Amino acid sequence: EKRRREEQQRNLEEMRLRQQQQSQYYQSRLNVRQNRSSQQNNNINRTMKLVRIIVLAVFLGPVLLSILAGVFGAVNEVVNEFNDDDEYTTRKPITTFASTSDIVHENVEVSFNETAELDEYSFICDEVYRTEIKYGGADKGYMYVVFHIKVKNTSDTKIWLNNEINCIYDGDISCDKAWGLEEKSFNTYASLSAGLGTDGYICYIVPEKADSVVIAYGDYIRANIDLRNIEDRREQSDTESEA
Repeated sequence: EKRRREEQQRNLEEMRLRQQQQSQYYQSRLNVRQNRSSQQNNNINRTMKLVRIIVLAVFLGPVLLSILAGVFGAVNEVVNEFNDDDEYTTRKPITTFASTSDIVHENVEVSFNETAELDEYSFICDEVYRTEIKYGGADKGYMYVVFHIKVKNTSDTKIWLNNEINCIYDGDISCDKAWGLEEKSFNTYASLSAGLGTDGYICYIVPEKADSVVIAYGDYIRANIDLRNIEDRREQSDTESEA
C-alpha cells in the first residue's frame, strides 16, 4: 500500500511538472508571437510615418519654396530700393519737389523748336499739330493739339526726372489732357543715363480761340507755342481725299 501511494505521488509530480513545462512552452511561443506582432506593428508605423512625410513633402514642398522665394524676393527688393535711394540721394536727382533737390535753377523761357538748357538736362518741343483721336473729335469750340517733347540728360551722371508737364493758355488756365492718342506717349518719369534722352507725344484739349499756349515742364522751363499756323492732321473725308 505504501508503494502504491508513493507511485501515485510520483505520477502526480511528473504530471504537474509536464503541465508546468507545457505552460512555459506555450507562454514562450506566445511571447515570440507577440514580439513578432509588435515588431511588425512598429515597422508598419515607421512606414506610415515615412509615407506621410513624403506626401507632405510632395504637396507642401512647392508651397514652402514659393513662400521662401517670396520672402527672399521681398528682402532683395527692399535692399535694392535702399541702394537705389542711397544712389538717388548721392546723385542729386532733378525733381519738382524742392525738398528732394538742393539745386536751384533760374526759369528758362524758349519758343517752339528752341532748346531749353539746364545744368543737368535739356528740353525741346519740336513738333505741334492739330489732330483727332480714336474717340472722335473734340467738343465744339475746342481742338486736340499734339506736342512732341524731347528731354535729354546732358550731365555726366545718371539722373532721375519726375517733372510734371502742363499746357497753359490765357495766362493761368490749364488745358485738360486728352487720352486715346495712338502715338508714343511722353513719360514724365524717366531714369536717364549720361547722354541719353527720352521723347514722346502728349495731347491737350485747347480752345480754338487760343492763339498760343505755354508748355510748362517742371518748375523752371516754359516753352511758348504759337498755334495760329499749326499743321492740321485731321482725317479728311473720302471726297476730299480723292480730290
